[in-house]
Amino acid sequence: MLHVPKLKTTKEIMKTSSRFKQFLTQATSCRYSSNTSEYLHKSNLPTYHFQNCLPRLPIPKLEDTISRYMRSLKALKGHPDVDEAAIMETQRAVNAFMKFEGPAIHEVLVAENAKNSGTSYITKPWFDMYLESRLPLPLNYNPYLTYKRDPIERMNEQVTRSTNLIISAMKFKKTLEAEILSPEVFYMNDKAKSPFIQTSVKYLPNQLMLRYLPMVMSQAYPLDMSQFKNLFSSTRIPQTGKDVLETYKDSRHIIVIRNGHFYKVNTINTDGSIVDPLKLKSCLNRIQADRRSPPEHSVAYLTTTDRDIWADTRSHLLQSGNEQSLLDVDSAIFCLVLDDSTDVETPEKSAETFLYGDGASRWFDKSFSLIVAGNGDTALNFEHAWGDGVAVMRFFNDVFSDSTTHPSISHDTPLHDGDLSEFIQQVEFNVDEKTKERITQAKAGYDKATGSLRVAAGQFDKMNKKYLKKKKVSPDGIMQLAIQVGHHKFCGHPAPTYESCSTSAFKHGRTETIRSCTLEAQEAARAIVEGSSGLVNKLKDDADYRSKVDDLIRRSCNRHNELTKEAAMGTGFDRHMFGLRHTAEKVIGREIPAIFRDSCYTTMNQIVLSTSTLSSPAVTIGGFAPVIPDGFGVGYGVKDEMLGCNITSYDVRDVSSLVEAIMTSLDDIHTVLEG
Repeated sequence: MLHVPKLKTTKEIMKTSSRFKQFLTQATSCRYSSNTSEYLHKSNLPTYHFQNCLPRLPIPKLEDTISRYMRSLKALKGHPDVDEAAIMETQRAVNAFMKFEGPAIHEVLVAENAKNSGTSYITKPWFDMYLESRLPLPLNYNPYLTYKRDPIERMNEQVTRSTNLIISAMKFKKTLEAEILSPEVFYMNDKAKSPFIQTSVKYLPNQLMLRYLPMVMSQAYPLDMSQFKNLFSSTRIPQTGKDVLETYKDSRHIIVIRNGHFYKVNTINTDGSIVDPLKLKSCLNRIQADRRSPPEHSVAYLTTTDRDIWADTRSHLLQSGNEQSLLDVDSAIFCLVLDDSTDVETPEKSAETFLYGDGASRWFDKSFSLIVAGNGDTALNFEHAWGDGVAVMRFFNDVFSDSTTHPSISHDTPLHDGDLSEFIQQVEFNVDEKTKERITQAKAGYDKATGSLRVAAGQFDKMNKKYLKKKKVSPDGIMQLAIQVGHHKFCGHPAPTYESCSTSAFKHGRTETIRSCTLEAQEAARAIVEGSSGLVNKLKDDADYRSKVDDLIRRSCNRHNELTKEAAMGTGFDRHMFGLRHTAEKVIGREIPAIFRDSCYTTMNQIVLSTSTLSSPAVTIGGFAPVIPDGFGVGYGVKDEMLGCNITSYDVRDVSSLVEAIMTSLDDIHTVLEG
């Protein structure tokens, strides 16, 4: 008889080191692989083996959330809109909320959560937030990630690399749909990968968390995989007021876009097998050889505009005889963009090609697009409503690995010179005068928005992941501190800061916010900024000063680790407050409570420093635009060889100066750590 230990609180089970925050990009899977032409591998455990066993996202205690909120707010003191008087006013609003409507709203939130036991309290409101937004998708939502180049340089020829990526993507798709893709699991060690644990877990019943417990007891954490079902053949359909997500399970084709022209290319045969790579390469070669001028009015520009405008124009397109063409695009497994750009090595050119690019040759509504530049550099640009980084990064990593280690063709594979009509056809759109006018307007707005984006990047070689671990400080904590110090140097005050943290350890978990602008980080930042001009001499001459600054850096990192754990365990304050506001407004139907109309609450949610990091051996760089007009989009990486950042802003801010300030801040921190 199987002995099942008593399950304590989720927090106790999931309490781990700070490495847990990185499960999104470090998660590995125990695979029992047999490399075949049709599948990536065959997992011993079914893909969704743990899905129904995952714990539910907890709702924090109301008093804990309010306490965390106020502590985070106090760290912003010194911001132009956050002084002592403003904080006191917020405290009064908080006290009133806790005394009057807050507990009742919280009770309703908890009750509604209990009614929906198959999901999380944040899932529907979070989907609605994305889908109800009327902002254009490019710059506002869609990020990008660039692949490392194929290590065999000749395999980076555009058509060759595209073919190998597509075939590997089809293998991933078939492996996922056959449910033999290994489950997404964050392994703290190799214990849970043992044949005994894997076999035992395989035959445990799907109830009472029986499959989940042996994994957790072995320090392996199964992750939510619900987003994987929207990875392929999925698109966001514009509708007035609120968009919808649609998936097309029987799709057998991709859409290839080049120079504003659209092509439907079959990648799955009618019998379910993957098309012959030779014929696929030949199709792509013919598309690449198509030298027609781009269309004067590309329908693709409509995906770059306001969602209500696009919804109205789409309805007109449907009435104008474009049903099949739109269906071909909407139902495509994904989009492949063959871009003519060859100079994509600088951060500016990388963003220009992969973050937004030529609006005539992008379809931002698709779940994701692979963009292959003329020199073979490749990136993935994805729509954000359907999911976060969990499914995207698994796909990204597995496809890179398979396409580079088991390529389906070579650069010198001869082309198929026969009839390819059953594999490729051009997609045409009927564009009347009304649609042409809308496209012209969309293009003008898109060119203006993208033309104002600025990009700068920096690399710091004196520190890396190994160095920081040797110094016993959190690598992520150090990068976040450097961003805070850099902003202090740049602006002279703290800024509302967002760092994304996945909550995929819970059923239907999305993300939680790490508020990296902490009291501890600000104290360390002030000490470093005040002493930076003569830091080296001060450290040499004043042992007490050296000890003080070193201690402040470590306290900042420790606090960041605490916030990271809270966020990963679903006990941050941002999503809970979002849920409370949604419950008051949409469920109860009452006026928005004063706590959410408070000036400091507004300031805290005007995110100046929107930050995110992904650590993957397949990624070279990634990026996204700022979330407010005068903010910064801070992508950063902590790698084995260096630390770096890739930052965007609009032309109202000097992004190059911020990057320079962050680089000098890293140098200051390095000086302190070196003593």
